[in-house]
Amino acid sequence: MMAVLASLNSQAFSEAPELAAKVASGDLAPVQRRLPDAPEVVQAREKNGRYGGTLRTALLATGDENGVLRFIAQGMTRWDEKFDRILPNIAAGWTVNADATEYVFQLRRGMRWSDGAPFTADDVVFAVNDVIGVREVFGAPADRYQAAGQIMRAEKIDPWQVRIRFAAGNRMLPEELAGPYGHHPVIYPKHYCAQFHAAHNPQADAEARAAGFTGWVARFNRECPAWGERWSTVAKPTLDPWLVSEPMGRGLAAVVVRRNPYFWQVDQAGRQLPYLDAIQFNLYKDAAAIQAVAVAGDLDLQIRHVSGVALRAQLAPLVAQGRHVMLRLPDVNASAVGLYLNHTTPNEALRMLFADVRFKAALSQAIDREAIAKTVFLGEVTPWQVGPPAGHRFYNQKLAAQHTQFDLAAANRALDALGLAQRDSEGYRLLPDGKRLSLRAIVNNYSNQMVDTLKLIQPAWKTAGIELLIEAQDRVVVANRARANDYDIGVDVVSGGIDPTQNPRAYLAQHPADSRQSLPWVLWYNSGGQRGIEPSPAMKRRLLLWDQWKAAKTDAEADGLFRQILVIAADELEVLGTVSSPAQTGIRASRLHGVPDSMPGAWIWPTPNPSLPQQYFMTE
Repeated sequence: MMAVLASLNSQAFSEAPELAAKVASGDLAPVQRRLPDAPEVVQAREKNGRYGGTLRTALLATGDENGVLRFIAQGMTRWDEKFDRILPNIAAGWTVNADATEYVFQLRRGMRWSDGAPFTADDVVFAVNDVIGVREVFGAPADRYQAAGQIMRAEKIDPWQVRIRFAAGNRMLPEELAGPYGHHPVIYPKHYCAQFHAAHNPQADAEARAAGFTGWVARFNRECPAWGERWSTVAKPTLDPWLVSEPMGRGLAAVVVRRNPYFWQVDQAGRQLPYLDAIQFNLYKDAAAIQAVAVAGDLDLQIRHVSGVALRAQLAPLVAQGRHVMLRLPDVNASAVGLYLNHTTPNEALRMLFADVRFKAALSQAIDREAIAKTVFLGEVTPWQVGPPAGHRFYNQKLAAQHTQFDLAAANRALDALGLAQRDSEGYRLLPDGKRLSLRAIVNNYSNQMVDTLKLIQPAWKTAGIELLIEAQDRVVVANRARANDYDIGVDVVSGGIDPTQNPRAYLAQHPADSRQSLPWVLWYNSGGQRGIEPSPAMKRRLLLWDQWKAAKTDAEADGLFRQILVIAADELEVLGTVSSPAQTGIRASRLHGVPDSMPGAWIWPTPNPSLPQQYFMTE
């Protein structure tokens, strides 16, 4: 196991040579004064880890900021390496009351931000109450941070303990804090960010306007960013293993992060982590460019944008030459390519059709999943709708297999019966208003597997009289269109295979960016009905069950509630799956050590973060 929740008895800590030199010159405090009183001891995968080196990896130049997050961001908790349980991380531990309405987190006494300032309960209280809890700053908080329509609140018990309270039960909090979007309680250093906040600085708004901002909120979100913008600033202190030294921005060739001298973990020999001096995220205009440099052997670790099965043959020579090792990461998703039918599309005629399960079943029957499995995924997958795999405690046979048999004749009969028998001169069906039955599918243009899948669906749907318009665009454009509700179908992986309760976005309208069966439904739920669009009765029933699931007092009660959610999801068929998810592909340079031979390929287990890249090292 990677994590050991223990402290070294000895205080004979050591550090990287570059930091030791700064200590010797008087530019940095000794390592014993930079570490917490009891730093977390990590059992590094290899005991001979050495300091030094820069790991090279690659990201898209736009819309790929989460690639940095998945490498270095630290939360209050973290997943273990096997994706089985939650471990302490920034928090040394926690307790929870019987109804999961109150958590008490114990912080690591003496932990410091990257600028040397103490990290205490005051920072968590500021983050929860003054940032997450202020809608004009944070927006509508995600599901993880609220219960019964009320945002969580925090209070300081003492400098090293903080209490977080919910209006109703929230059993998911420790898992959410370990996920890729659960870092907010520990990314707002009060001593730095409060200067930009009107509740703490009466002059904040005037100072912001003098600096050219529209007000203090705009300046706060620029100086203390929460999401992808985190990597575009070097000034804000952090608790991560590395600090941004070359930020993300237009026209830049790379994002570079360098060792945090105040990082709070040590290896079993008392050596302060991380081993690597830096990570260099080289930026490229598209996935093809990333794949070219990966095939050339110019990256030390790469999973993003090289994970498709078709690329393995091109990467194989690197392995044969001994320069790299091929990684195969078991995928946790429920489907490799999903079609999220937008039930609040601006097209009123389509909204009515999407509300009819007969229409959605016909769309599904007009998908040749066997051809997709063979052509796009080289036979490594099988036809699959959505839902956890067979053998999983939440397996639902209807959810997984309904309407997956390719049957154009049945699809055409169903569409005729729906009153869509009339066709135009090109053979496309006409809606009651006389307009062509066209569905606009937005998809990230870097995902060849998704685009190729749509290209196989397109002619079959044409035979059924349905025009599929494939709108493959930059990831940022796709995300913006999703937020603007400007699409009929959102195309993405279907999460919630192995991890359905951690990632239920395809079964519930609860994810503010990716529950694309209707993001306005999500907004309605997260705003307590004040914004967005009221969901369908079936979705409202599931959201009520979800609230009950979060407040469940036993695992058995919670599992029963979640099974009800999946039953309704199966009946509604809001998301069409295509095929099961193949193992992801990755490569690592032979000189890079500490990387596990196998780890989950997942978003909720933000690959490779829980494998602790801070204990990766180079041998040359």
